[in-house]
Amino acid sequence: MDTGFISLMRKLAPDLTDEMTRRALILERISVLQPVGRRQLAARLNLPEREIRNTAVLLKELGYLELDASGMSLSRKAEEVLDSAREFSKAMNGLTETENRLSDLLPVERVLIAPGDADQDAQVLSDVGRICAAKLRSLLQNGNTLAVTGGSTVAAVARNIQTQTPLNVMVVPARGGIGRSVELQANTLAEEIAGRLGGHYRLIHLPDIMDAAAMQEMLKMPDVHEAMELLERADVILHGIGIASETMRNRLMDRAAQQELLQRGAEGESFGAYYDLEGNCLMESSSVGVDLARLKPTCRMVAAAAGASKAGAILAVLRHTPHALLVTDQGAAEGILRILDR
Repeated sequence: MDTGFISLMRKLAPDLTDEMTRRALILERISVLQPVGRRQLAARLNLPEREIRNTAVLLKELGYLELDASGMSLSRKAEEVLDSAREFSKAMNGLTETENRLSDLLPVERVLIAPGDADQDAQVLSDVGRICAAKLRSLLQNGNTLAVTGGSTVAAVARNIQTQTPLNVMVVPARGGIGRSVELQANTLAEEIAGRLGGHYRLIHLPDIMDAAAMQEMLKMPDVHEAMELLERADVILHGIGIASETMRNRLMDRAAQQELLQRGAEGESFGAYYDLEGNCLMESSSVGVDLARLKPTCRMVAAAAGASKAGAILAVLRHTPHALLVTDQGAAEGILRILDR
């Protein structure tokens, strides 16, 4: 949305601009939470319940809301204006400007930001998943191969993929996954995403981490060999980003190795490798999975990560590998800008 037009609106009609912003925000939030009661929505938006009630009455009169015992929901008519309302709300909250600034400062073609901070509100992670799911589908074409990692953010993306016209895509895990929560494993999410897209999948039934000799033997297995070949031909890779210190603990890394990496400035983790704030790889992955150096040049990287606490981790990973898309939240985006402004 044109920032010049937004600036003019604020100068000429600040009262109308505030009201339009409130209506757009309420429409956008109801679309995510529906059906939702006025009190719950007021708490989510940190607005007086009276304002929610008055705006809801106006939106219902315009034909955009439906009210019943379960709460407020969007009408079919609202779908006509929902996308524009989302863009307007983002622009008025400064998120569009922040997206553009980050894409200029980072090796990322496009940045999309969900309002809020996932560290403070669990719903924000679902919003990041919804935004990423919609964009991911537009990046894929029939015949493509999609590789996905595990983790809570990728799981949020998987849950938000809408079942529409089937896409003839192959989905593969970007790394092994035996030994962690089954519902967050790359194998589990690859199968779920393939099902929602209407595509096919292959699995890697191997531990996430194993010694080099065992890995070489396992790679000779036909199923594993096929999956690894598909990984190298991936057209799109969807992955999460971990905070280095948390990932080390979760994967039960030797305490001395943890201390050494942290002293060297480890901030972020992705695909089992650790990076400092400048994007330098401090330790390469020893896991079975994608080898970034062997991907084809046209492969498009998509990162999804949320929460102010992940700002440094996101910056570290993105500085190492150029991305087509970053989907994050307001908390992490503002944190990244604070680091860059130091």
